[in-house]
Amino acid sequence: MDRPLRSILITVSIAFAACQNDLDKVAAVEVQQTAPDRITTQAEYLQSDSGRVTNRLRAGRIAQWSTGDRERTEMSEGVELVFFDRDGEQQSQLTARRGLILPKEKRMEVYEQVVFVNHKGERLETEQLTWYEDSARVRTDKAVRVQRGHDVIHGMGLDAAEDFSSYVIHNITGQLYVPDEDTSRQQAVGSGQ
Repeated sequence: MDRPLRSILITVSIAFAACQNDLDKVAAVEVQQTAPDRITTQAEYLQSDSGRVTNRLRAGRIAQWSTGDRERTEMSEGVELVFFDRDGEQQSQLTARRGLILPKEKRMEVYEQVVFVNHKGERLETEQLTWYEDSARVRTDKAVRVQRGHDVIHGMGLDAAEDFSSYVIHNITGQLYVPDEDTSRQQAVGSGQ
């Protein structure tokens, strides 16, 4: 065998050896079919209507699946949803540990340590809450605690406007703060009335 042919064979052998894949390494890099299409950390999304921001969503981690049977977005590591009025002022704030958005159903669910505070300072606490985008309502059938000033109202279930400006609590129990008559009279006298 002549020298140029031998060097070509050696070069081709080296090239084939260099192109050989270790199947275990390839399998380790392969993406699972159940993996999300996109993962975003420290995410912030703004939703607008006619150029006006209506709400802002923040989450520590957002994983999105945009194909398959169940299109969805999973939020974790803290979720914050803020609703704005027509003037761009914050009307209410919803926080939770994790959440799920189902875009085809126009629904968002939040779970674990859910807190919803409206512009009047009224505070809702529950473990699960669902926001229905098409009806602009939030609902839960779980235990709720609503604090309005000194009043604390407990119930089982709630139906509210999406910004928590109005609401109905189901199966109510609770504490209402009623000022003492003597205290009310002293405040009236002390204020010059």
